[in-house]
Amino acid sequence: MQRYRYNSTLRKVLLLDIEAARELMIKVGLEEGFTSTNTIIISQLVDQLLNELEEITSTD
Repeated sequence: MQRYRYNSTLRKVLLLDIEAARELMIKVGLEEGFTSTNTIIISQLVDQLLNELEEITSTD
């Protein structure tokens, strides 16, 4: 039960972080170009967050 509660909370936090990073990536991409270094760094962050979300989702 405790593990489920932890994963549920972590999932919610990850979803919020993913959405915020995605919005920032789009904003930076529109301002600097979608191949700018900053856009790529943020994109990699989004990828990492999505991988973390997949990892905790697959353990539920």
